Amino acid sequence: MNIKALANSYLLFALVLGALLPVMLELAGGMNIYEYLFLTYLVAVPTSFLFVLASGKKAKLASYARNKKDFAMIAFIGLLNYAFLEFGMTYAERFVSASLATVVYRTYPILMLAFLPFILKERVTKYQGVALSLAFIGLYVAISMSSGAAGSSGSINAPIIALLSIVAVAGALATVLVKKYAYDMESSMFIFNLANFVFFTLLFLLNNPQFGGLTMTSIAAILYVGVVYNVFVGFMYYGALRMLKTTFVTNIYFLSPFITILFAYLVLGEAIMPYYLVVAGLVAVGLLIQRFDKKGGSYLPDKSKALRRVTLFDVTGAFLNTTEAAISDTIQGGGRVLAVKVPQKHKEKVASMLQSGEYSNVFTHEHPAITDESMFVKDVLGAGNDDIVVMKAGSLKEGEAFFGKLDEAMGVEEGVPSTPQE
Repeated sequence: MNIKALANSYLLFALVLGALLPVMLELAGGMNIYEYLFLTYLVAVPTSFLFVLASGKKAKLASYARNKKDFAMIAFIGLLNYAFLEFGMTYAERFVSASLATVVYRTYPILMLAFLPFILKERVTKYQGVALSLAFIGLYVAISMSSGAAGSSGSINAPIIALLSIVAVAGALATVLVKKYAYDMESSMFIFNLANFVFFTLLFLLNNPQFGGLTMTSIAAILYVGVVYNVFVGFMYYGALRMLKTTFVTNIYFLSPFITILFAYLVLGEAIMPYYLVVAGLVAVGLLIQRFDKKGGSYLPDKSKALRRVTLFDVTGAFLNTTEAAISDTIQGGGRVLAVKVPQKHKEKVASMLQSGEYSNVFTHEHPAITDESMFVKDVLGAGNDDIVVMKAGSLKEGEAFFGKLDEAMGVEEGVPSTPQE
């Protein structure tokens, strides 16, 4: 299966299976929350370890265990996402419906926009700013309408919505961090689960630990969250996110609240309130606006004005499983892969720069060892048949320097001043 088909398959399965999470959390509502999450991660830890073994990543996991910095960062990301999400959602759904909880939480793809320039160095444009504003309007509608509908319990719903908003922010930050760091995902899923198991075990022991309340539905919820969601849904979602454009994944993932609302109606019998669709609709409009944005999601160099003829993209995710040793070693050492598309008329200039030997680890899409990755990158960049895709593996500083030189050389070739004009 080629990279694009694999990424899209991961995204589809993660979308549908992930939409079941709020419903499954609701089914465990009769259990003590600490007992429920303790048992969930008691199942998740061995499952994720078996996944590591089955994937042949035992050596990689051992390397993370020896590297305290990497292990701590992966554990932090896991706690930031799963601890906030599963505790916050399970607690919130004791006061509001699963449908409302998921509509508020699923604003996190839009909230990711706030972190992109600082963590991933992705460009955020006015289109994305409008999308972010619509997400916040949606949150305000959720708070206002849920409080009005709740009557006397409205004073409870407002802080619950605020809690869900915090969960959404934590999820947004964690998701961006997963894309930033090229950690092995199979190993990461185990460390995520191990960190949360330790965390929730401590909470369980500190809160009058008692076992009881297990039913067939709560057992189903524990198995679903512990096995399906905490291991395989996370692996597929993060895998797709790393390979595909962030904005594309957020556009697709907007469907999740609608799928959850349908599941909640079918499984839990929850009514579909009109304002759920209003909130989801506002987020949808924000995401659709981004489809008109050609610059959003591209890489933002430190000196952005120095690049006048090319637009940079970080395509590291396409090469996480590459067999090209130079690129693989670069990524494992913390480097990234940047790429641009160049018109065919500059082919000789590109060839000249590559042959000069001044810059290492520079490839075009014609390199035979990275055919699958190159075809995928061409699709991501929207390159035509006559375009050349140029890629540079290395530190971000090296990549920016190389593409700055390429941009300058293209300008000279066209008779355009190399110094950017205001």
